[in-house]
Amino acid sequence: MLIYRFRITCEEYDGFLREIEIQPNQTFLDFHHILMESAELFHCDRASFFMTDKKYKKDKEITLKSEKRQIRKYDDDLDRVVTDFVTLPLMKAAKLKDYIEDPHQKMIYEYIGREHFSFHIELFKIFQSDGMPSYPRCIKRIAELPKKAEQPAPLPGATSTPRVVIPKVAVPKVPLPKMEELAKFDDIVEDEHELAAIEDELGGLIGEAEEEEHVFESQEAGSDSNDDYTFGAQEEADEEDKLDHIEDYEDIESLDKRLSGYDRDSDEY
Repeated sequence: MLIYRFRITCEEYDGFLREIEIQPNQTFLDFHHILMESAELFHCDRASFFMTDKKYKKDKEITLKSEKRQIRKYDDDLDRVVTDFVTLPLMKAAKLKDYIEDPHQKMIYEYIGREHFSFHIELFKIFQSDGMPSYPRCIKRIAELPKKAEQPAPLPGATSTPRVVIPKVAVPKVPLPKMEELAKFDDIVEDEHELAAIEDELGGLIGEAEEEEHVFESQEAGSDSNDDYTFGAQEEADEEDKLDHIEDYEDIESLDKRLSGYDRDSDEY
């Protein structure tokens, strides 16, 4: 019994690798299921295999569900390009041996579900099976594909509202005093004589403070009046000094004559 061994890599993630063995007479739907199982992909509504050339250029397409595609082709009878609708072959009816034409056949598998992935598939070995294992099977797997977490389905008629996340603030807990510790204050008896003495002492301190404040204000008022008197007396003294200075000159006219000689021009000397 012949076995096809394919190597599968992912275009979006270089580290991803799977090796799958499958029989030639098995269908592309069997290949689709083992691919989803080995890559841990969720159920999808759309998926396709594309037969390609050596450079992964797409040619024939095999789909998961029945689809019609619009294609443009050249019509020899009409001698022009025409548009036609074709029904694509289904995976469940298409066998691998009917599409494998090269011992190193290349294909592309496109998965379209909650996420979109594109895989490169290459046939790299055809061998005769000795035992009777179950096929298809995955014999090698390296790395995993990142997947989105499943979201719960919304209830019918419910409107989606943005969820506001309020950060939690840690509030330190202060331990309360124990009831046994508070109970010891119940035995304390108030001493009325001691309270009266404290009130008398406080009253005396307040009276002394008010008396000191009154004396300080009186001193400030007296200092202001003395300053005004001193300032007036100083002005009178300054005026007397000025008059005494002028009276030192008994004969002002003779002083003017003596100083008038300095008014002559320098040319007379």
